[in-house]
Amino acid sequence: MFADDTYLVIPAANVSSRGAEIDNIAAWAAENNLTVNKSKSKEVLFRDKRRGNSKTLPPPLPDITRDSSLKMLGVTFSNSLSASDHIRRVISADAVCSASTAASRTV
Repeated sequence: MFADDTYLVIPAANVSSRGAEIDNIAAWAAENNLTVNKSKSKEVLFRDKRRGNSKTLPPPLPDITRDSSLKMLGVTFSNSLSASDHIRRVISADAVCSASTAASRTV
């Protein structure tokens, strides 16, 4: 079995504890007969564009990919907390559904 939909949120003040927190989740999963698939895990660093990018980014975690967006419960969150990626995806999916529905009506 795999532990799905586990999200770890760490504030910037505690960024140095990322590795220990991941290890705690992996230990909890092992105790509960579950497996954490690090190849499917992602790290997203959320930043406020209005405050600028003055802080340096922490080094990437081993075995975990750093990405610019994350899809949680069907909602896409970008690293700038912008809704544009999510809205674009929903509109394009709606357009595909509308086109397929229109095509099925003409048959």
